Amino acid sequence: MDAASLLAQLAFQKGLPVEAIRATSADRASVVPMFVQAIEQFVSPGGDRSAKDALFFIFHLLGDWREKSAYRPLARLMRCSSDDIDQIFGDAVTATTHRVMAAVFDGDPEPLYEVILDSKADEFIRSRMLEAIAMVTLQGELPRAEACRFLRACFEQIEPQHECFVWNGWQSAIALLGLAELKPLVVQAFARGSVSNTWLELRHFEEDLQRAIADPTALVEQWDDEFTLFGDTIEELSTWYCFRPEEVRRREREDARRSALQWIGRTITNPHRRTGRNDPCPCGSGRKFKKCCLTAEIGAAIEAQAM
Repeated sequence: MDAASLLAQLAFQKGLPVEAIRATSADRASVVPMFVQAIEQFVSPGGDRSAKDALFFIFHLLGDWREKSAYRPLARLMRCSSDDIDQIFGDAVTATTHRVMAAVFDGDPEPLYEVILDSKADEFIRSRMLEAIAMVTLQGELPRAEACRFLRACFEQIEPQHECFVWNGWQSAIALLGLAELKPLVVQAFARGSVSNTWLELRHFEEDLQRAIADPTALVEQWDDEFTLFGDTIEELSTWYCFRPEEVRRREREDARRSALQWIGRTITNPHRRTGRNDPCPCGSGRKFKKCCLTAEIGAAIEAQAM
């Protein structure tokens, strides 16, 4: 299969291109160099960007295959502008990036460090790369002492120092690794406003930290597949909202509307209080919370109120 034909079949579309993904996986040896070249060309100044529409599936397939030769090109992709990132990943911008990058990790954390410390990179990607650092550390691929050293240095080196979502990933990585020695820095980060209380409160970090200290696997297990390596592309992506049949999505929207009816005239506890507007939606759709359940619930509540 020639490169142009391959990329055309993998261009992002409403339906999941199952047959194209299977065909690609069956010819992995010859396909990987094409994929890596397409990424390299996209991230190069003035390079060929014709593969943009296929990069979403290329990214996930390389993670599925644990293709370490793609680690550095993908790390450079993670440093693209927010506009480019949004065009490639759409609403699912942070859903799987940490899981894929941890899956292709080749043992050298520097490419991830460069993404995290690049103030021009997308703040949500930077946040997820911090969690990728925690993941490869928990997998034993990065010494715990090195992860601790870097996360400590981040307190002074991450820009901006004011509120930015990258700090959410920073505190998350510290909690995941149970790094009690860094707790004072996290307290300071909350105090200076680096971590917004609209995302979570200090007590949430403290609870997570204590849980990880008591049991290093507790947080990973609590979040189901959130901090596991990306798996089979078809199996994983077929559960995403955007790839589900329209009838299934219609039923889900109706369920959200009925659920919103229960809000009317009631005092409730927000079940998504720890979910940021730009976080992956807890429902697992792969979309940002603000464009999935948050929008559905608010819209349904307004509709119900008008009835």
